[in-house]
Amino acid sequence: MRTLLRLSLVVMLVGAFAAAPASAAHAADEPRVLVLTTGHGDAETVEFALERLEMEARRWNFELVEGEPADVEEPAGFDVLMLLDTEGDIFDAGQEAAVEAFVEGGGGLVATHSAAATEPDWAWWREVLGATAAGAPVTPAAERAVEFHGDSPITEGLDEDLEVTERWYYFSPEPGEPGQRVLASMDSGDPVAWNSTESRVFYSVAGGEHETWGERDFLQLLRQAIWWAAGEEGAMVQHTADAAPRWPYTLTFVLFVAAVAGGGSIAVWRLDRTEAARLAEAAADREARV
Repeated sequence: MRTLLRLSLVVMLVGAFAAAPASAAHAADEPRVLVLTTGHGDAETVEFALERLEMEARRWNFELVEGEPADVEEPAGFDVLMLLDTEGDIFDAGQEAAVEAFVEGGGGLVATHSAAATEPDWAWWREVLGATAAGAPVTPAAERAVEFHGDSPITEGLDEDLEVTERWYYFSPEPGEPGQRVLASMDSGDPVAWNSTESRVFYSVAGGEHETWGERDFLQLLRQAIWWAAGEEGAMVQHTADAAPRWPYTLTFVLFVAAVAGGGSIAVWRLDRTEAARLAEAAADREARV
């Protein structure tokens, strides 16, 4: 009985380790994304956003690399620059020139929320974004119905309206044809996501609130925008097994294994004690009969 229980414990541990989250084995030619969060005003939201994007990257075969503004000076090896809720003056003149050269040379740029207000005196950014924020985002955050517009690989599969609670930016001028294609708008008609028709630049007003990064459709919009900005034309391939978070999130898994091992050991110990007591009692009975 003890042997069977110990064997069962070993099988459980081996199975648990086999099911442990593993890092993704991505293809060598996966798109690489340099993510900047410099100047953000909400560390908790940005941290959660990065966690969710890491999961999307592992599941959908692109690589996310967190960086600093200085990293744009050597963009070789990256396909997309992402300005995730950046804010303020984050680039010097040389770094601005490097970003311009990167985008004009065919690199992609994906930006969210307060990135629209980043570098307010940078004329090139205003031009390539195709719009200018009319001021600070409206507070407090308000819920609005967002409608996606089809006929774009960025919004493919996004057929239903989405209720989003955000601190919304409004723009003057607003993005419009022929330089920009509006991909999503509020029920009021105000644009909330668009891409440039002349370069691989995408922007989303949403992304400033913690809850937004938990929305499945918003994450789909962003990953498809990253894929488009990277110049990928093939369909995205999902790797379901690679979606689990990396360490230290697997600490929970380790604790589970420890609990299984501990519980099994206690069970064996109790069984040993029970069996020992039974044998002692049987020996005592034999002696009494003698």
